[in-house]
Amino acid sequence: MARSIALFVALLLTNIPAALGWPDQPIRMLVPFVAGGTTDVVARIIAERLGPRLGRPIVIENVAGAGGNTGAALVAKAAPDGHTILIATPGQAAMNQFMYRRMPYDTATAFVPLAYIASVPSVLVVSPTLEVSSTTDFLEKMKARAGGANFGSAGMGSTGHLGGTLLSMQTGLKAQHVPYRGSAPMLQDLLASNIQFAIDTVPGLMSFITSGTIKALAITGKSRSPALPDVPNNIEAGIADVEMASWLVLLAPAGTPQQIVERINAETNVALGEPDLREKIFKLGAVPEGGSSRDVALFLRRETERWKRVIETAGIKIE
Repeated sequence: MARSIALFVALLLTNIPAALGWPDQPIRMLVPFVAGGTTDVVARIIAERLGPRLGRPIVIENVAGAGGNTGAALVAKAAPDGHTILIATPGQAAMNQFMYRRMPYDTATAFVPLAYIASVPSVLVVSPTLEVSSTTDFLEKMKARAGGANFGSAGMGSTGHLGGTLLSMQTGLKAQHVPYRGSAPMLQDLLASNIQFAIDTVPGLMSFITSGTIKALAITGKSRSPALPDVPNNIEAGIADVEMASWLVLLAPAGTPQQIVERINAETNVALGEPDLREKIFKLGAVPEGGSSRDVALFLRRETERWKRVIETAGIKIE
């Protein structure tokens, strides 16, 4: 009898998806940006490990547009059966709803959180021609500059836009936002000293910082970045109220069965605990996270409230 029970349990564990009423077919993971960026790279790293753990392949689909809203909307409207999931950044999961006049989904009700993949620190960088050695030096120089400073970002509503806005709000710096079509042209103008500073994610800036092409003044968060251990955090740099970081979470359509949510969450956490996978994420300049689905929900609630205040105070609106 005991042997029969053990055999039954073993068979069940090898076919958990079927036992959950979860048909054995590929999972679509929507990346709401073009291929090659940090979100896309992390998605592929996770999918490679998570697919075998879930017993089916995970197919990456890049659907860019409208600050990530286009791809997120496809997931929001997909069948809630565990076969379509979204890797989301702050824009789609928290910020965009307060900036875009028209949203293709209701952020508060469209998704159920699955897992917290990684936090992605941002860093304050300046043109090397400014010849400043600290955030204090930079702010003093910019406040004395006729017309204030110009800062660049990868586009309206990007984390760089919000980060630069937050810095100017919290420090009293007069700063004009210059949006670009991506980080590459923004960096070209920073190198040419056409703009004075930017706040962008560590992965996108790390090679420029380590080569000395641009100057990093502060990680805009309470912890130093493992990828840039010599760069002070926001408290050490004297800008404690400037906390700006990106992050990556997995979301599924609202109504996805709780058993499937818990299974994806559990297997994602196991994958994130693997040393070699963690090392790959660290090398990108990001930090592996993890936690329960409830933890993700609470985190998203806090981030939503925080950025709602910043966006409404700054009056940022995107048509």
